[in-house]
Amino acid sequence: MIPPTPYLRWAQRHHGTAEHDLATSGIPSIAESELGPVAPLGDGAAYPALKAAIARVTGAPPREVLPALGTSQALFTAYASVLGEGDVALVEHPVYEPLAVAARAVSARVTHFERRHDRGYAVEVDAVMSRLEPRTRAVAISSLHNPSGARVPDATIAALASALAPRGVWLIVDEVYAPFDRFTSDDGVLPASARRLGPNVIAVSSLTKGFGVGLHRVGWMLAPEEIVERGVDAHIATVGLLPASHAAVGVRCLERLPELAARARRLLGTKRERVAAWAQARSLEWSAPEAGLFGFARVGGSPLREVIEAGARDHGVLAVPGEFFGAPGALRIAWSLDEAKLDPALARLERVLARA
Repeated sequence: MIPPTPYLRWAQRHHGTAEHDLATSGIPSIAESELGPVAPLGDGAAYPALKAAIARVTGAPPREVLPALGTSQALFTAYASVLGEGDVALVEHPVYEPLAVAARAVSARVTHFERRHDRGYAVEVDAVMSRLEPRTRAVAISSLHNPSGARVPDATIAALASALAPRGVWLIVDEVYAPFDRFTSDDGVLPASARRLGPNVIAVSSLTKGFGVGLHRVGWMLAPEEIVERGVDAHIATVGLLPASHAAVGVRCLERLPELAARARRLLGTKRERVAAWAQARSLEWSAPEAGLFGFARVGGSPLREVIEAGARDHGVLAVPGEFFGAPGALRIAWSLDEAKLDPALARLERVLARA
């Protein structure tokens, strides 16, 4: 039985219901007209074309590419390809829930290592290695870290992968937010994937968060060829074949990456800096991300969910309660909303937090 994912259930109920939305953590969706012409939706050649397009923008060889329905399916596929019943997945904490739930869904046991707020939510190799067990088969991290926004340096990922390799442990990196503030080169190539940092690195990502095409679920897993083949088996067992219509739209989205990246940069503007200044002026314990679309604020020891939900109801402002990441006295603040609404939203959130 697949366990529930309380955060995403909560998000489906609440995101989009508040006028001042500081919860949604993706670039606003593009209009369909912005994509332009798409290949025939029944084109049988669309899937190989999608693999080739993903290989081009990520720099991975096509044999190491497996398209997926967003990062969520890519993550599930990665776990299904390397974990079995009784195996252990060691997952970061605070944690974006699907990183843990997807591992449990394939009958693995989940343990955690801490990304400490007093260490800037860094991934510390020694802390990870000290938490390994004999049955640990995968370690999972996110970069940018969800919820703090902290980036894991390439050197750290490479060192961790190298330390895990002799133990036969895979390093799974959720890099859906990694392109933020860099996005693409002029010719539409994404920043280099973590996949290149070690033979035991599996990278999962998509265009769902950074490029405004979340509803189209254009995602992928990058992994060694044998893991891709196991991933194909996982897809056959769950969806059979990915739809040709999805592949056709995905190819077009990838062709349009430079334009989508320019749009994302424009929409981001200086909002991250403005939220950081707001948090600093109020002496919040702020994660201070150097890139991205959200950060994490620790307010105190008391759970904030009721306060936040009351703020949505009474003040029309919504952020994400930290309990969904394992930190009840914190909240995640995102800045995907219209720039003109940011300062009023922060003013409303300040009134809400005064009740905490």
